[in-house]
Formats: sequence, C-alpha cells, structure tokens
Amino acid sequence: MTPAGKRAVLIGAGILALAGAGSFVATNLALKHSISLNSYGNPVGGSFRLMDATTGTMTDKSFAGQWMLVLFGATHCGDDACAPALRTMSAAMDEVDPGKRKMVIIFVSLDPDRDDAERLRQYGEQISPRVVAGTAAPFALADLAKEYHAPVEKMTDPEWDYAMRMSPQFVVMDPQTRYRGTIAANADQPTMAANLRQIMAGDKPSP
Repeated sequence: MTPAGKRAVLIGAGILALAGAGSFVATNLALKHSISLNSYGNPVGGSFRLMDATTGTMTDKSFAGQWMLVLFGATHCGDDACAPALRTMSAAMDEVDPGKRKMVIIFVSLDPDRDDAERLRQYGEQISPRVVAGTAAPFALADLAKEYHAPVEKMTDPEWDYAMRMSPQFVVMDPQTRYRGTIAANADQPTMAANLRQIMAGDKPSP
C-alpha cells in the first residue's frame, strides 16, 4: 500500500472512531441530563425527550401528525405483561389504521440500567414496527411517569432478580399532543380497537 493509501486508511479509521465515540457520548448525555417537561395544558401527558433505540433522541415533536399511545414498562417486565399488551395494541391499531401511517406506540422503559439502545431495538423489532422504544435517566423517567400518571415500581423476579411493573393503561395523545383518553393495557384486541375508534371520533376520553 502506498503512503497516501495508508494515510487514507488511518484517516477513515479515525473518523469511524470519532463517530463511535460521539454516539457513546450522545447516549450518556441523553441518560444523564433531564429537561423541563411541558404539559401543554393537558391533565395527563405532554412533552417527552427520550434516548431511542438508535442512541439518538426522540421527542413528542418527532411524531407530529400521528396519534401516540404511550405505555411505560421495561423489556424485563413484571408478570411478562408488556410484550402481550404491545402486541395486542399493535394488532388493534392495524385494524383501525391499516395504512400504518396515523398511529404509533411509544414504549418508555423504566429500566435504563439494562435497557440500552441495542436491547430496545431488538425488543421493538420482535414485537411490531409500530413500537418505538426509548428510555432516559432515572430522575427524568420519574418526572415523565408522573406527568403520564404511570407508576414506577420494581418487582422481585426469580429469573431476572427484578422487573418493572407495566403501567395499567395506554395514554392516548392526539396528533397535536393533546390528551384524549386511556385504554386498559390488559384489554383484548376487539376492546382496544373499539376504544381507539371511539377516542379518535372525538368522544369523551375514557377514565
């Protein structure tokens, strides 16, 4: 290899190393720094800022124009409840929105110590392309969970040592990030689909 070629290889390797370091730094910054939440005047829900499954940052503005169904839990989910709830809601959304353009599930992991970007990516892919998973620093998650009226609770687990309890309902935010209601996370697919249609039609939010 010529000297010029060697220099090109070294420069390329340096660029890749810097890119990797930048991604690492961005991930750590996302997990260490909080932001002020904005309720937008909602009684439940509002703005959010999360590290997503690509180590980037996603906010509520990333999904402007889409209905967002927000669920809190973790990939290590108490009673293995999260994956079934996410799959059932995804199937209900396919029924209501067959074009898959109007609705998205925001799955917020309350376990940032174990749910890094790669794990969140794999978890979402195993469930549905509708599921967008993210997390944040513990203190930021606590504030966000409070905003969305979601419990933050660890459960003992014989296999994983501990697991995080799933929030009892999906919080439904409309394309303008306005609170429209909740849907029970343990409901069956027909009930979820019926509730989605009712809420999207502008009926009073469910309790």
